[in-house]
Formats: sequence, C-alpha cells, structure tokens
Amino acid sequence: MDERKTDGGTTLSRWMDANRGEPGFEDALRRLVSFASAEWFRRTLGTVLSPEEALSRVVAARLPDYPVGEWLESPGEHCGEIARFCEQAKVGPLPEGLSADFPDVLDLRGVVCPGNAVRSRLVMAGYPRGRVLQIWLDDGSPVENVPGALVADGCKILSREKKQGFWAVFVVKPADK
Repeated sequence: MDERKTDGGTTLSRWMDANRGEPGFEDALRRLVSFASAEWFRRTLGTVLSPEEALSRVVAARLPDYPVGEWLESPGEHCGEIARFCEQAKVGPLPEGLSADFPDVLDLRGVVCPGNAVRSRLVMAGYPRGRVLQIWLDDGSPVENVPGALVADGCKILSREKKQGFWAVFVVKPADK
C-alpha cells in the first residue's frame, strides 16, 4: 500500500485524503501525532503530559514499530502510517519503552540531515527545562547543523565531545523561560 494514501475507511483517513497538499497540512499532522501521543499516555498510564512532552518521549524512545521521528520529517508522505498510529494510540497498550522517564541520550547516528535536526528539535520541544540531553551525532554535517538548529530554538549547547566514530553534544533547554 502506498503510505501516502490512506485506506479511506476512518474519519481521520478521509480528513487526510481531503486535506493533503493544503497549506499547513504537514504542521497539522505533527500536531495530530503529538495529541495522539498525549492521549496514549493519559489512557494507559493515567499520566497527563503536554502534547509536546508526549511527542518528545515517543520520538526519543525510537520505537521500532513506531518510527514517529522518521514520519514527522516528511509527514505528508506517511499519512497512512500516521493514521494507523493515531488509531493505535486510542486503543492499544503503551509500548514498554515509553513507560520510563525521558532518556538521557538521543542516538541520532545514521540519521541524515535534515532528519536529525527535525528529530532533535521535536525531542527538545518537550524535554524538561534545565535537564541535560546528550545527543549522539555523526561527524560532518550533523554535528555542524544540529547544534545550530537547537540554539535557534533557544537551547544552550554545553559541550561537544568527540567519541569513537561520533560526537556527543550536550544540550539543555534553559530553566528560566
């Protein structure tokens, strides 16, 4: 099945098919996934999270069955997957990897630009203020571009450390905003 096409069976799928290509459609899909993520936590754990924090946790967890970060790099191309994710969030269990607190490391090695910047921004948008996140990036464009994108969003780069074959970038969203 072409993932850009939905099955047309659900109200959500019909909305996606009717609005594909409209201005703001991809932003609406990102918001939709964030609200579905928040509902998933609320329904399964009774935990009320902001949509940004819920989406941040889902993207950071890098769940193999739900590569949300990948989908949200170009959401219009993943409408079918996004529709199925939103339906699953209404009824399915929360994956085990999401029941824990935020991870301290976001591994973006192997994620090409601009996907690594998109994912790091999604995670930092909902990441707790004042808490340090270590982001692992490949050498070259990723370690050059991702920190700049995060600084543009108001985050502070604390340090960059060269490891064996990758970079560890330590970033924090200041507590004073």
